[in-house]
Amino acid sequence: MEHKMKVYLVTLTGGGDTYRKIVDEETFNWICSDDPGQPEGTSEDAYSWIDQLVPASQLAKMKAGDEDFEGVDLSSGSWENDRAIFAYPADGYLDDYFSTKEVMQAIKNHGDELEDEYEGYMY
Repeated sequence: MEHKMKVYLVTLTGGGDTYRKIVDEETFNWICSDDPGQPEGTSEDAYSWIDQLVPASQLAKMKAGDEDFEGVDLSSGSWENDRAIFAYPADGYLDDYFSTKEVMQAIKNHGDELEDEYEGYMY
């Protein structure tokens, strides 16, 4: 029996648009982590910082997609949402799906299983 991969739906809305992407467990756990990934010595009052916890698989995708990539810049108060915006989809999945129905069909076609979801904002 083939083991199904757990996948996670990230839905971002803003400006009248909705963006849907399917991420793997490692990426979902990074998005939802309670640790803001601040560099050592960062002030508690810092408005933004470069995330120190980006999974290696995400870093590789980010660098491949942008030769000038310098890191994931997070902001206080919305760092989980910032991670959701920056996150690349799981291997084999599209960057965006038109509808939840399309998401569910893609997951079914891959033989995977939807485990959880994150809802945030696109800004």
